[in-house]
Amino acid sequence: MFYPLLIDLGDRPVLVVGGGVVAERKVDSLVEAGANVTVVAPRLTERLQTLADAKSIHVHRRRFEVSDLEGMQFVITATDEKHTQEAVAAAARDRNVLVNTVDTPALCDFIVPAVIRRGDVVVAISTSGRSPSLAAALRAKLEGIVTPDTGRAARILGEIRKEVHERFAQPDQRKDAFEQIVNSGILDWISESDDEAALKRVRGIIEKLS
Repeated sequence: MFYPLLIDLGDRPVLVVGGGVVAERKVDSLVEAGANVTVVAPRLTERLQTLADAKSIHVHRRRFEVSDLEGMQFVITATDEKHTQEAVAAAARDRNVLVNTVDTPALCDFIVPAVIRRGDVVVAISTSGRSPSLAAALRAKLEGIVTPDTGRAARILGEIRKEVHERFAQPDQRKDAFEQIVNSGILDWISESDDEAALKRVRGIIEKLS
């Protein structure tokens, strides 16, 4: 059983072992999250080399060494070399560094879910490593439900959060205010409004509750 967790990776050191297409996908998502990424691999894809040339990642063009784990928050092994997978997993666990071994759940301390991102809204889908293909299929279905307007709604709710806290002193009043806004059908009507009109409508709901 895995514990679902969203983590702020801003400038945190993360190691990726492998330089192929799978490693490239992992690195792209880590860089997007702001992680301080180091890649260890004898060979790199063109994309990874571009990131290295741009100083977006650190690269050691060689095979994995145990010392590569020093100071790392976690490590992702993205290689199909079984002996490398096992060596990285064993070394990481000896040093209490969390490890993810792509496509090998038995060597994972954590797994990376299929993800939908809509601004600040993040939906993660996992089958606990049983079937990545099923997770991907579920993501495809949910992408039609969790639309870009969902991200807009989250942004607007974030913008009025301070106003709600200033207007309502009690936590239960704030909770009721946010529930009223969400239950107004915001996810349906926001698509018909620009951000300014949506904010005006939300503030109108708050006014009625005051």
